[in-house]
Amino acid sequence: MANGKVDLHQMRCFVCVAEELNFRRAAERLNMTQPPLSRQITLLEHAVGVQLLERNNHVVRLTAAGRNFFASVTDILERSEFAILSARQAERGEVGSIEMGFVPSAAFEFVPRIVAAIAEQLPGVSFSPIEMMSYEIVEALRAGRLDFGLTRSRGPAGPIQAMRVINEPFVLALPANGALAALAAPTLDDLDGADFIGYSSERGGYLRTLHEGLFATAGITPRVVLELSQTHAVLAMVDRGLGAALVPLSASMVHMANLTYRTIRIPTRFRSEIYLSSGARGAGVLHDRVRDIIRVALSDVEDAKRV
Repeated sequence: MANGKVDLHQMRCFVCVAEELNFRRAAERLNMTQPPLSRQITLLEHAVGVQLLERNNHVVRLTAAGRNFFASVTDILERSEFAILSARQAERGEVGSIEMGFVPSAAFEFVPRIVAAIAEQLPGVSFSPIEMMSYEIVEALRAGRLDFGLTRSRGPAGPIQAMRVINEPFVLALPANGALAALAAPTLDDLDGADFIGYSSERGGYLRTLHEGLFATAGITPRVVLELSQTHAVLAMVDRGLGAALVPLSASMVHMANLTYRTIRIPTRFRSEIYLSSGARGAGVLHDRVRDIIRVALSDVEDAKRV
Protein backbone atom coordinates (compact mmCIF):
# COMPACT_ATOMS: atom_id res chain seq x y z
CA MET A 1 0.00 0.00 0.00
CA ALA A 2 1.23 3.47 -0.86
CA ASN A 3 2.19 5.67 2.08
CA GLY A 4 2.67 8.84 -0.01
CA LYS A 5 6.01 9.75 1.60
CA VAL A 6 8.44 10.59 -1.18
CA ASP A 7 11.57 12.69 -0.69
CA LEU A 8 13.84 14.46 -3.14
CA HIS A 9 16.68 12.00 -2.60
CA GLN A 10 14.49 9.10 -3.71
CA MET A 11 13.41 11.10 -6.74
CA ARG A 12 17.00 11.82 -7.71
CA CYS A 13 17.87 8.14 -7.34
CA PHE A 14 14.96 7.15 -9.57
CA VAL A 15 15.80 9.73 -12.25
CA CYS A 16 19.40 8.56 -12.35
CA VAL A 17 18.40 4.91 -12.74
CA ALA A 18 15.79 5.85 -15.34
CA GLU A 19 18.39 7.72 -17.38
CA GLU A 20 21.08 5.03 -17.11
CA LEU A 21 18.81 1.96 -17.08
CA ASN A 22 21.66 0.36 -15.16
CA PHE A 23 21.96 0.26 -11.37
CA ARG A 24 25.75 0.05 -11.35
CA ARG A 25 26.25 3.14 -13.51
CA ALA A 26 23.51 5.01 -11.64
CA ALA A 27 25.16 4.18 -8.31
CA GLU A 28 28.50 5.47 -9.58
CA ARG A 29 26.87 8.74 -10.71
CA LEU A 30 25.29 9.12 -7.29
CA ASN A 31 28.52 8.22 -5.48
CA MET A 32 26.90 5.33 -3.64
CA THR A 33 26.81 1.52 -3.82
CA GLN A 34 24.10 -0.52 -5.51
CA PRO A 35 22.36 -2.02 -2.43
CA PRO A 36 21.33 1.34 -0.87
CA LEU A 37 20.31 2.59 -4.32
CA SER A 38 18.07 -0.44 -4.82
CA ARG A 39 16.65 0.15 -1.35
CA GLN A 40 15.75 3.76 -2.23
CA ILE A 41 13.96 2.64 -5.41
CA THR A 42 12.02 0.00 -3.46
CA LEU A 43 10.97 2.58 -0.86
CA LEU A 44 9.93 4.96 -3.62
CA GLU A 45 7.78 2.34 -5.34
CA HIS A 46 6.21 1.47 -2.02
CA ALA A 47 5.43 5.13 -1.35
CA VAL A 48 3.96 5.65 -4.82
CA GLY A 49 2.11 2.33 -4.77
CA VAL A 50 3.09 1.20 -8.28
CA GLN A 51 6.00 -0.55 -9.95
CA LEU A 52 8.16 2.01 -11.69
CA LEU A 53 10.96 -0.21 -13.00
CA GLU A 54 11.07 -3.71 -14.45
CA ARG A 55 14.39 -5.19 -13.44
CA ASN A 56 16.19 -8.51 -13.42
CA ASN A 57 19.78 -9.65 -13.77
CA HIS A 58 19.87 -8.66 -17.42
CA VAL A 59 17.71 -5.61 -18.02
CA VAL A 60 16.19 -2.55 -16.41
CA ARG A 61 13.16 -0.92 -18.07
CA LEU A 62 10.68 1.75 -17.17
CA THR A 63 7.09 0.64 -16.78
CA ALA A 64 4.29 2.74 -18.25
CA ALA A 65 3.79 4.22 -14.80
CA GLY A 66 7.54 4.77 -14.53
CA ARG A 67 7.68 6.75 -17.79
CA ASN A 68 4.89 9.03 -16.63
CA PHE A 69 6.45 9.37 -13.17
CA PHE A 70 9.85 10.17 -14.71
CA ALA A 71 8.47 13.19 -16.59
CA SER A 72 6.74 14.53 -13.49
CA VAL A 73 9.67 13.93 -11.15
CA THR A 74 12.13 15.56 -13.55
CA ASP A 75 9.98 18.68 -13.52
CA ILE A 76 9.74 18.60 -9.71
CA LEU A 77 13.52 18.31 -9.34
CA GLU A 78 14.14 21.17 -11.77
CA ARG A 79 11.66 23.35 -9.88
CA SER A 80 13.20 22.46 -6.54
CA GLU A 81 16.68 23.30 -7.81
CA PHE A 82 15.39 26.59 -9.18
CA ALA A 83 13.73 27.38 -5.85
CA ILE A 84 16.96 26.67 -3.98
CA LEU A 85 18.97 28.78 -6.42
CA SER A 86 16.45 31.64 -6.20
CA ALA A 87 16.53 31.56 -2.42
CA ARG A 88 20.32 31.73 -2.41
CA GLN A 89 20.31 34.54 -4.98
CA ALA A 90 17.77 36.45 -2.90
CA GLU A 91 19.96 36.00 0.17
CA ARG A 92 22.83 37.54 -1.81
CA GLY A 93 20.61 40.33 -3.16
CA GLU A 94 20.84 39.13 -6.78
CA VAL A 95 17.12 38.74 -7.59
CA GLY A 96 13.92 40.52 -6.72
CA SER A 97 12.07 43.67 -7.75
CA ILE A 98 12.70 47.32 -6.92
CA GLU A 99 10.47 50.32 -7.59
CA MET A 100 11.89 53.84 -7.52
CA GLY A 101 9.97 57.06 -7.89
CA PHE A 102 11.82 60.01 -9.42
CA VAL A 103 11.14 63.67 -10.09
CA PRO A 104 10.83 64.40 -13.84
CA SER A 105 13.99 66.51 -14.04
CA ALA A 106 16.04 63.51 -12.87
CA ALA A 107 15.20 61.80 -16.15
CA PHE A 108 17.66 63.91 -18.15
CA GLU A 109 20.76 62.17 -16.84
CA PHE A 110 20.47 60.60 -13.42
CA VAL A 111 17.79 57.93 -13.93
CA PRO A 112 19.42 56.58 -17.13
CA ARG A 113 22.70 56.23 -15.22
CA ILE A 114 20.93 54.29 -12.48
CA VAL A 115 19.01 52.02 -14.86
CA ALA A 116 22.16 51.16 -16.80
CA ALA A 117 24.18 50.44 -13.65
CA ILE A 118 21.54 48.16 -12.14
CA ALA A 119 21.02 46.32 -15.43
CA GLU A 120 24.76 45.67 -15.62
CA GLN A 121 25.39 44.71 -12.01
CA LEU A 122 22.07 43.07 -11.04
CA PRO A 123 20.67 41.52 -14.23
CA GLY A 124 18.32 39.30 -12.21
CA VAL A 125 16.59 42.26 -10.57
CA SER A 126 13.45 43.84 -12.02
CA PHE A 127 13.94 47.61 -11.64
CA SER A 128 10.99 49.93 -12.27
CA PRO A 129 11.56 53.72 -12.31
CA ILE A 130 8.32 55.70 -11.98
CA GLU A 131 8.01 59.42 -12.78
CA MET A 132 6.34 61.25 -9.89
CA MET A 133 6.36 64.56 -8.05
CA SER A 134 8.37 64.86 -4.84
CA TYR A 135 5.34 64.95 -2.56
CA GLU A 136 3.89 61.89 -4.32
CA ILE A 137 7.17 60.05 -3.79
CA VAL A 138 7.17 60.90 -0.08
CA GLU A 139 3.59 59.66 0.31
CA ALA A 140 4.38 56.43 -1.54
CA LEU A 141 7.50 55.82 0.56
CA ARG A 142 5.49 56.33 3.74
CA ALA A 143 2.83 53.88 2.55
CA GLY A 144 5.40 51.27 1.53
CA ARG A 145 4.50 51.45 -2.18
CA LEU A 146 8.05 52.37 -3.24
CA ASP A 147 11.50 51.13 -2.34
CA PHE A 148 13.37 54.32 -3.21
CA GLY A 149 12.75 57.84 -4.40
CA LEU A 150 14.79 60.59 -6.04
CA THR A 151 13.40 63.78 -4.61
CA ARG A 152 14.28 67.46 -4.79
CA SER A 153 14.04 67.92 -1.03
CA ARG A 154 15.13 65.86 1.92
CA GLY A 155 11.55 65.33 3.02
CA PRO A 156 10.12 65.10 6.54
CA ALA A 157 12.03 63.44 9.34
CA GLY A 158 10.79 60.12 10.66
CA PRO A 159 10.39 56.86 8.78
CA ILE A 160 11.91 58.24 5.56
CA GLN A 161 15.70 58.23 5.33
CA ALA A 162 17.39 60.47 2.79
CA MET A 163 20.91 61.17 1.63
CA ARG A 164 21.98 63.82 -0.88
CA VAL A 165 23.30 62.29 -4.08
CA ILE A 166 23.30 65.31 -6.41
CA ASN A 167 24.35 68.91 -5.77
CA GLU A 168 24.55 70.64 -9.15
CA PRO A 169 24.72 74.28 -10.17
CA PHE A 170 22.21 76.16 -12.32
CA VAL A 171 22.95 77.18 -15.88
CA LEU A 172 21.34 79.89 -17.95
CA ALA A 173 19.12 78.63 -20.77
CA LEU A 174 18.75 81.24 -23.51
CA PRO A 175 17.20 81.72 -26.95
CA ALA A 176 20.20 81.34 -29.26
CA ASN A 177 19.26 84.46 -31.25
CA GLY A 178 18.54 86.63 -28.18
CA ALA A 179 20.49 89.54 -26.78
CA LEU A 180 21.67 87.66 -23.66
CA ALA A 181 23.13 84.87 -25.78
CA ALA A 182 25.36 87.44 -27.47
CA LEU A 183 27.04 88.27 -24.16
CA ALA A 184 30.37 86.54 -23.56
CA ALA A 185 29.70 85.99 -19.86
CA PRO A 186 26.15 86.87 -18.76
CA THR A 187 25.62 87.64 -15.07
CA LEU A 188 22.67 87.72 -12.71
CA ASP A 189 22.48 91.47 -13.17
CA ASP A 190 21.73 90.87 -16.85
CA LEU A 191 18.53 89.09 -15.80
CA ASP A 192 17.19 92.15 -14.01
CA GLY A 193 14.07 93.19 -15.95
CA ALA A 194 14.68 90.51 -18.61
CA ASP A 195 11.91 88.18 -19.82
CA PHE A 196 12.16 85.05 -17.70
CA ILE A 197 10.53 81.60 -17.71
CA GLY A 198 10.07 80.46 -14.12
CA TYR A 199 8.75 77.53 -12.16
CA SER A 200 5.22 77.45 -10.78
CA SER A 201 4.51 77.31 -7.06
CA GLU A 202 2.07 74.39 -7.41
CA ARG A 203 4.37 71.73 -8.86
CA GLY A 204 7.74 73.41 -9.27
CA GLY A 205 7.92 74.76 -5.75
CA TYR A 206 11.44 73.66 -4.84
CA LEU A 207 13.13 75.27 -7.82
CA ARG A 208 10.87 78.32 -7.60
CA THR A 209 11.87 78.80 -3.96
CA LEU A 210 15.56 78.64 -4.91
CA HIS A 211 15.03 81.21 -7.64
CA GLU A 212 13.20 83.58 -5.33
CA GLY A 213 15.96 83.35 -2.74
CA LEU A 214 18.63 83.86 -5.40
CA PHE A 215 16.92 86.93 -6.91
CA ALA A 216 16.38 88.45 -3.47
CA THR A 217 20.04 87.93 -2.59
CA ALA A 218 21.22 89.40 -5.90
CA GLY A 219 18.74 92.31 -5.68
CA ILE A 220 17.25 91.70 -9.13
CA THR A 221 13.72 91.27 -10.46
CA PRO A 222 13.39 89.40 -13.75
CA ARG A 223 10.15 89.91 -15.68
CA VAL A 224 8.44 86.51 -15.27
CA VAL A 225 6.36 85.93 -18.40
CA LEU A 226 5.51 82.28 -17.79
CA GLU A 227 5.59 79.82 -14.89
CA LEU A 228 5.68 76.09 -15.57
CA SER A 229 6.12 72.98 -13.48
CA GLN A 230 8.50 70.87 -15.57
CA THR A 231 11.98 71.69 -16.82
CA HIS A 232 11.41 70.27 -20.29
CA ALA A 233 8.43 72.62 -20.69
CA VAL A 234 10.52 75.56 -19.47
CA LEU A 235 13.19 74.75 -22.06
CA ALA A 236 10.61 74.49 -24.84
CA MET A 237 9.45 78.02 -24.06
CA VAL A 238 13.03 79.29 -24.06
CA ASP A 239 13.54 77.62 -27.44
CA ARG A 240 10.55 79.61 -28.77
CA GLY A 241 12.28 82.82 -27.76
CA LEU A 242 9.91 83.72 -24.94
CA GLY A 243 12.56 84.35 -22.31
CA ALA A 244 15.57 83.08 -20.38
CA ALA A 245 15.55 80.44 -17.64
CA LEU A 246 17.76 79.10 -14.89
CA VAL A 247 17.75 75.29 -14.99
CA PRO A 248 19.78 72.56 -13.29
CA LEU A 249 23.00 71.72 -15.12
CA SER A 250 21.81 68.21 -16.00
CA ALA A 251 19.03 69.77 -18.11
CA SER A 252 21.67 71.11 -20.50
CA MET A 253 21.70 67.65 -22.05
CA VAL A 254 18.46 68.73 -23.79
CA HIS A 255 19.16 70.25 -27.21
CA MET A 256 16.72 72.27 -29.32
CA ALA A 257 17.15 74.29 -32.49
CA ASN A 258 17.02 77.76 -30.87
CA LEU A 259 18.28 76.84 -27.39
CA THR A 260 21.72 77.52 -25.96
CA TYR A 261 23.25 77.44 -22.51
CA ARG A 262 25.68 79.65 -20.65
CA THR A 263 27.45 79.24 -17.36
CA ILE A 264 26.56 81.91 -14.83
CA ARG A 265 28.15 82.77 -11.51
CA ILE A 266 25.72 82.04 -8.67
CA PRO A 267 26.37 81.79 -4.91
CA THR A 268 27.12 78.14 -4.11
CA ARG A 269 24.30 77.86 -1.60
CA PHE A 270 21.84 78.14 -4.49
CA ARG A 271 22.28 74.76 -6.11
CA SER A 272 19.90 72.08 -7.28
CA GLU A 273 19.93 69.09 -4.95
CA ILE A 274 18.53 65.58 -5.33
CA TYR A 275 18.11 63.16 -2.46
CA LEU A 276 17.90 59.39 -2.51
CA SER A 277 15.12 58.51 -0.09
CA SER A 278 13.87 55.20 1.27
CA GLY A 279 10.99 54.29 3.55
CA ALA A 280 9.27 51.29 5.07
CA ARG A 281 10.29 48.94 2.23
CA GLY A 282 13.94 50.00 2.29
CA ALA A 283 15.47 47.03 4.12
CA GLY A 284 17.38 43.88 3.24
CA VAL A 285 20.40 42.84 1.23
CA LEU A 286 18.89 43.74 -2.15
CA HIS A 287 17.94 47.21 -0.98
CA ASP A 288 21.42 47.77 0.39
CA ARG A 289 23.01 46.69 -2.89
CA VAL A 290 20.72 48.87 -5.00
CA ARG A 291 21.32 51.85 -2.71
CA ASP A 292 25.08 51.42 -3.12
CA ILE A 293 24.79 51.07 -6.90
CA ILE A 294 22.70 54.25 -7.14
CA ARG A 295 25.13 56.16 -4.96
CA VAL A 296 28.14 55.07 -7.03
CA ALA A 297 26.33 55.63 -10.35
CA LEU A 298 25.70 59.25 -9.38
CA SER A 299 29.00 59.90 -7.64
CA ASP A 300 30.89 60.76 -10.82
CA VAL A 301 28.40 63.25 -12.23
CA GLU A 302 30.59 66.12 -13.33
CA ASP A 303 29.69 69.73 -12.66
CA ALA A 304 31.34 71.80 -15.31
CA LYS A 305 31.93 70.14 -18.65
CA ARG A 306 28.64 70.15 -20.53
CA VAL A 307 27.82 73.77 -21.23
